[in-house]
Amino acid sequence: MTVVKNWPDTVVPEVVDVRPLPRGGSSLPLVLMVAGGAISLSLVTGSHTLLALIAIPLVISMAWSNPAGMIGILPIWLVLLGMVRRLTTGGTNVTFSGDPLLLIAPLALLVMWLMVTRSREPGALTPLARWVLAFNVVALLQAFNPTQGSLLTGLGGVLFLTIPTLAFWIGRRLAEPIMIMRVIWTVALVSLIAAAYGLYQQFVGFPSWDQSWIASKGYAALNVGGGVTRAFSSFSSAQEYAAFLSVGAVAWAALLTKSTRWPILLHLAALATVLTALFYESQRTSVFLVTLALGMMAAAKRRYRPINVALAGTVAVALLILFAGAIGGSSSTSSSSSPGSVLAQHQLSGVSQPLGSNSSLSGHISATRKGLLLGIRHPLGRGTGATTLAAGKYSSSSHLTGTEFDPGNMAIDFGAVGIVVYLMLLLNGLRTAYRLAVRRRDTIGLFVIGIAGATLFQWTNGDLYSVCWLVWLAFGFADHLLKVETDRDEAARVVVDTFTWRRPSESARQAPAQ
Repeated sequence: MTVVKNWPDTVVPEVVDVRPLPRGGSSLPLVLMVAGGAISLSLVTGSHTLLALIAIPLVISMAWSNPAGMIGILPIWLVLLGMVRRLTTGGTNVTFSGDPLLLIAPLALLVMWLMVTRSREPGALTPLARWVLAFNVVALLQAFNPTQGSLLTGLGGVLFLTIPTLAFWIGRRLAEPIMIMRVIWTVALVSLIAAAYGLYQQFVGFPSWDQSWIASKGYAALNVGGGVTRAFSSFSSAQEYAAFLSVGAVAWAALLTKSTRWPILLHLAALATVLTALFYESQRTSVFLVTLALGMMAAAKRRYRPINVALAGTVAVALLILFAGAIGGSSSTSSSSSPGSVLAQHQLSGVSQPLGSNSSLSGHISATRKGLLLGIRHPLGRGTGATTLAAGKYSSSSHLTGTEFDPGNMAIDFGAVGIVVYLMLLLNGLRTAYRLAVRRRDTIGLFVIGIAGATLFQWTNGDLYSVCWLVWLAFGFADHLLKVETDRDEAARVVVDTFTWRRPSESARQAPAQ
């Protein structure tokens, strides 16, 4: 135990988290070498099954022996997952195709969860942890709901909904500042590489493997109009690409608060590159959310009250709408049909008029409202897999469809209980992220509140393979760090009260006993 002197002649103990992290003898270079060889072999043979047979035992071994090292590899693997599936046969479909490669990350999370839960959780569960546990229990029970069509649909729902939330418990156990910073840097650097590849697709052209995927397995939302196709980089969908760019932008913005070896201009250039790629990807929702997140981060940095943090994010979005209206109005008469111009106009028209005919926001709101009403009419829910990609493969029920946002999906999946559990998750998650951000005001705190804002209403969207688990990992980090700092404050208060105790005054001692 170390001590800190904050007052004259007063020694305050500092609560230090001394839990040993689960570690093993796995060599990261060896793991990367074997993984690279497995991917190369699968590309030559064109077999996803071969890659899975090699990678799954390797991943299980490393996740068990060195979960902290596995956490550093997962963001890279999940960003490359879509490209690996496109470069080999058998997994090019963006739907839940039964591709064994989709099992690698969930298995890693499951094994890491089993590993970290071997050690007893220190202290009582926090409010956020209790509601995450409630969500896990409800999701597991609803996996057996017969109205979703089949048990396979429910198990697929567990894969998409429950497994990513296990990252919360892993994050609570591995919440060391050094490791958290490594995760943030990994996300930032990988998002920069993904953005560069996406910009190449958009302004140079799609490589042959991407063109084949668009022709055979593409979907309607990829087409913006005028024969222009959205970029999707190395991801399984354009939506996932946009969501990961949002998280990457938040990571770069949070890193600006800490002096690094990078020159400030190079750091700003990286952030600008990611934001430029996000703009030209032409997903309006992600642009709104990343603007909201950056406004929240700036307000939390200045330790504004919660209502002012929310107001700052709202003002940032309003300014974005006004700016897009001014820029869009001045360029609306442009006759250029280049991909960049088409994408820019598509983006600006939707951002400047979020409720207009060119925006899909009204459709999202309508779908969410229908989902909430369906949850009220069917209070027992439709099942864990009802709104996931698993329903499209394993169920023939026409009423099983997602609303693209968490509130509607949770209402359909879990009924009235789902609405309550999700609202409590939302409130406690934002509360935890805010409290950590205003207390620390550093890269870690700002990243947590930033990722919460940038993925708002998408926290349980397991279709975003590379994003959903990162949200819960960040919440796990925040939950533990906030608990440690709260314990430190409580210990300091007790010691200060002890050392500053004074004898009662003479008048108090002479007062008659009651």
